[in-house]
Amino acid sequence: MSSVIGIDVGGTNTDAVRLCGDRTVAAAKVPTTPDIQSGLLTAFAQVRGAEPIDRVHIGTTAFTNALVERRHLEPAAAIRVGAPVSESLPPMIDWPEDLRCAVANPVFFVRGGREYNGRSIRPLDRSEIERVATTLVASHVTQAAVTAVFGTSYPDDELQVAEWLQTVNPDLGVSLSHRIGRFGILERESATLLNAMLRPLAARTVAAYRAAVPASLFISQNDGTVMRADRAAELPVFALASGPTNSLRGAAMLTGLADAIVFDVGGTTTDVGRLRGGYPQLAGLELEVAGVRTNFRMPDLCSVGVGGGSLVDPVTGAVGPRSVGFRLITEALVFGGETLTLTDIAVAARRVEIGDPSRVRHVGAELIARVDAQLRARFLRLLESFEEPHQPLPVVLVGGGAPLVAHLLRELGRQGVQPEHASVANAYGAAIGQVGGEVDLTFSLATTSRAAALARAEREAHQRAAEAGARPGSIRTVELEDAGLTYLASDALRVRAKAVGDLDVGP
Repeated sequence: MSSVIGIDVGGTNTDAVRLCGDRTVAAAKVPTTPDIQSGLLTAFAQVRGAEPIDRVHIGTTAFTNALVERRHLEPAAAIRVGAPVSESLPPMIDWPEDLRCAVANPVFFVRGGREYNGRSIRPLDRSEIERVATTLVASHVTQAAVTAVFGTSYPDDELQVAEWLQTVNPDLGVSLSHRIGRFGILERESATLLNAMLRPLAARTVAAYRAAVPASLFISQNDGTVMRADRAAELPVFALASGPTNSLRGAAMLTGLADAIVFDVGGTTTDVGRLRGGYPQLAGLELEVAGVRTNFRMPDLCSVGVGGGSLVDPVTGAVGPRSVGFRLITEALVFGGETLTLTDIAVAARRVEIGDPSRVRHVGAELIARVDAQLRARFLRLLESFEEPHQPLPVVLVGGGAPLVAHLLRELGRQGVQPEHASVANAYGAAIGQVGGEVDLTFSLATTSRAAALARAEREAHQRAAEAGARPGSIRTVELEDAGLTYLASDALRVRAKAVGDLDVGP
């Protein structure tokens, strides 16, 4: 029977579970440490046990934090393939100024790219690409993001450019847009640039995790699946929202609910998402990551600054968005600190029994009522954003902070489901993660039939799942949809496919 450990590193706590088959045999919740790795190792040690571990699945916040804090990012060359027709809007034109200044990414426009029907815009020029590579060597830029016009459907130009770049500069890390983003060149290019900027950090992070865990290592992805660690080192953007996504997948598996709204209440934030078919509902074509518009696969989430460590204004009752985070066990009143938090309010209201209740005897019923009124209104808006009128969905409460807010849902006429092991649902979701692959392609119906387009998209999604570590015989299609792009051309068809499978961990 396989033994798997799932670990999820949050802003306040690091959670871990060990599964033997489908059975949870150990669980742990420890404070996240400033260096991340120490808390991870502590959580791992608490659930490891004496039996051999087959796999470890980790959900990490390292890459998200790097983008938000503008730290540990490396400059990456933006190489757009499609000149001269693609030069009107340069790369990073809508990026936040502080992020552009933090990395100073050089920009190159080169010939190549395709029309939507596969026709070449201009032939690639090898000497032009080699000049770019030589320039990057001289400027000590170690990463490049290559984005070709209609590269998702016709990736040959991106692959060829990468080969020529690395012929001149073998050490250059190259991120290719057709492996990362969807239809829409500016958003796909931005996603590819973010990935390139994160790759050196990802390589260091994955190496540290590998040194710490004596088992096959997998990293959680944004869509509720996992990928091999070496693939995560190449594609870190696919792990940016893995924490909330793990919670949604964990909620689905712990409750057996395929369609529901999930409230994941942590120490710093409450993340709310919708389950469809047991997987997180994905966002639309565009979303923002650290102020940058992108279009790679990400869950459709609403996050509010409400958690166990959220600061509470003692006069108005306002909650968050500031939080004491992993310092909750030293700074909250009930733990001997001097800061009024949502945990203190819950203890004062006798909803939970932790810490020293005598330290919050001065918190009166009027303040508790003000806090509840504000949170009730916020939770109602969150429910309304994911539900259709008169079609209420089951609501699942998970996360360590769930007991602090369960009464709010009851007051809104909703009975939140709190499954066993709800406090570590994120780690459970990481542990049970399957492997996935997704494609988003554009075809011309003048040269390809709809059936052939659907078949190719499905085939490529299965191939990507296999490349990510799925056992070929277990791969199945979970999404396959098409839509006409009449604004582009009358015979253009966009097809998106997603496949998932069980992990192939080898002998």
